[in-house]
Amino acid sequence: MRMTKEGYKVPPFGAAPKILIVRLSALGDTLMSTPIAQALRENFPNAFIGWVVESHCYQIVEGNPYIDRIHILDENLTGFFKVITEVRKEGYRFALDPQGLLKSAIIPWLAGIPFRIGFVNAREGAARFYNHLLPAPEPQPFVSDRNLQMLQMVGINADPNRHRMFFPLTEQNRQNALERLKLLDLKPKSFAIFAPATTRPQKHWLEERWSRLAERIWFDLNLPALLLASKSERPLLERISQRSQVSLPIICDLSLKEAVAVIEQAKLLVGLDSFLIHAALAVGTPVIALFGPNDPYRFRNEAGILVIEHDLPCRPCRRRPTCGGAFTCMAMITVDEVVAAIEKTLSNSRA
Repeated sequence: MRMTKEGYKVPPFGAAPKILIVRLSALGDTLMSTPIAQALRENFPNAFIGWVVESHCYQIVEGNPYIDRIHILDENLTGFFKVITEVRKEGYRFALDPQGLLKSAIIPWLAGIPFRIGFVNAREGAARFYNHLLPAPEPQPFVSDRNLQMLQMVGINADPNRHRMFFPLTEQNRQNALERLKLLDLKPKSFAIFAPATTRPQKHWLEERWSRLAERIWFDLNLPALLLASKSERPLLERISQRSQVSLPIICDLSLKEAVAVIEQAKLLVGLDSFLIHAALAVGTPVIALFGPNDPYRFRNEAGILVIEHDLPCRPCRRRPTCGGAFTCMAMITVDEVVAAIEKTLSNSRA
């Protein structure tokens, strides 16, 4: 094997390699991995590129022009062995595991893929199933940091300024989104989206502040807003909408692709640390992101996003809050701050 100038071994890819990407979940992380496919395609135009993904994340990569085959992993034992069989029959020679978990590492190993590439600090003992180990990468101030560094370490050109998150939408997805907006009497690029749902309570913003924010941007900026989340989050959206003194419609019954198509039509999105801020970046909609327990380091150099945060000695606490449920870092974010960020974003858009 030849070596990179940094001293990393370069697998013998050749001109037309068969490469498997294993990124099973979650929604945001799967979307953040899509620049890998673009970079691989640019470096190896004749490559055959496959992707293994769990069924609930399939729409993230469905229709991606850089991918030749998608292997859908149903989350049961039968589905697991079906994917192993598919992957083995396809005859991949190289596997990239940006997920770095036991379930993602074991698929290429069981399928007998000769070159299995992953980071040495992969979790759950996953590194034992790689035979081309890479050193743990340094955190970088761009969204696709860890994923693109994996390529760079094996001699593949990858540039975070060019290889971007990609969410494939069809014209039918866009038409369905426009029809829904028409029913709400909203025109493209004339409304804001609020995305108030996220996975853990310490990442939430106070519900009443979303309501007040809707009132402020309507009265001060003449900008209407809507609430967007999944069907399971309807109770949260209804509470926020009912508190508001202005119309605050709810969308929570669209497919993932149609929801992202609605985001594409928005003037901006205000959201938490969740999939929807990544989706907005992928389709070019400006983002105001409210961060608390997590460090938003990966957005430091990203264009199109304005992060609001307050530094505290306890940050980042991630999944282990020490504030006894006060979630002070999120409570410190005021409506005035968010309105100012929206005004700045609108000003930048006009400029």
